[in-house]
Amino acid sequence: MLLAALQPAFADDVVAYEAEGQAATTGADPRVAALDDAFARAVNAALADVVAADVRAAHKVDLDREFVSHARVWVAKFTVTRDDTDNGMRELVVSVKIDRDKLRAKLGELGIATSEQGGAATPAGPVRSAAVLVRVATPGGVRADLGGSAIATALRGAGFVVRKAPPAPEGELDDAAAAQLAEQAKADSAIVANVSVGPEVPVRGQAQPASLVTAKVRWIDHGKAVAAGTAIAAARGSDGLGYAVDRAVVGALSDVLPPQPQKLAQAGTFTGDDTPIAEAGIVLVRMPSKTPFSMVLEEQRYLAGAKGVHAASLRRMSPSGWVIGVTTDQSVEKVASIAKRPPVTDTNAAVKIVGDVVEVTLSGAP
Repeated sequence: MLLAALQPAFADDVVAYEAEGQAATTGADPRVAALDDAFARAVNAALADVVAADVRAAHKVDLDREFVSHARVWVAKFTVTRDDTDNGMRELVVSVKIDRDKLRAKLGELGIATSEQGGAATPAGPVRSAAVLVRVATPGGVRADLGGSAIATALRGAGFVVRKAPPAPEGELDDAAAAQLAEQAKADSAIVANVSVGPEVPVRGQAQPASLVTAKVRWIDHGKAVAAGTAIAAARGSDGLGYAVDRAVVGALSDVLPPQPQKLAQAGTFTGDDTPIAEAGIVLVRMPSKTPFSMVLEEQRYLAGAKGVHAASLRRMSPSGWVIGVTTDQSVEKVASIAKRPPVTDTNAAVKIVGDVVEVTLSGAP
């Protein structure tokens, strides 16, 4: 199948930041000085989006030296939206477009960890780069304006810098041609997405016809195909085609570049009052939390079969221990005397009454 390189600029992570810049009018060129101030603020805002706060604090000197002090290097385009002079100050409001892929590449060279906004930081180290090539074959013709943005977003989330690929040649794009295009784009890898959209067919229970979207993605790394993935999505009507293509290519890409495992935060410990709540007709028996569950069940069965006890059920497990509710007409002291006898042989039971709760500790339990 024919493949076409993704041409629109949406594959590049170029983001506009509105920044204010000020400079004294007594300077040699106050407008240029105010622009430099605005550029520095915009670069700082971009760094806040791609580098976690704790990492920025740890590398503040490096970031100020390499990025803020040379802010113009990272500016792709700018537009002055307001230009005023007040109290001897030249004040500008500037829409500054920052190339965040370029920022990430330099951060990788410096060994500074990056992160997507709101996400966890990725490990510091050499930053990989990838050129994105997409072809979407529909019944109406071939398109190259779908799927690329979704792939670029997923690649950036995996720590890649996305490079814009040059135009692909006519004809079938094999692995060697994809590797050559990646080399021209100065990228380590090429992500090739071949998407086919089937004809629209009626679907029972749906007002609009639907079509199947099949995405096949290959990862060409340093000239060799190292992974491939396939995924299928359904498009409902022509309006849902873009969304279906995005889902299909991201699904196929997840087979090519599996997502990083998420680390769970350490569970917190309970603090506060953990005293079981008394209930009429119920005597509570509590055992330490380190008591083996098999012994807890033995104690529960023993208490349930004792004389004068109607039932015994496991009420809860808390940091303070296992709690068994004994349904009985007997007093707390009577239940404590029953619990003094261990439920199994070769086991000793120590019993005490704390408030309205019978505390039982079994020693020698297996």
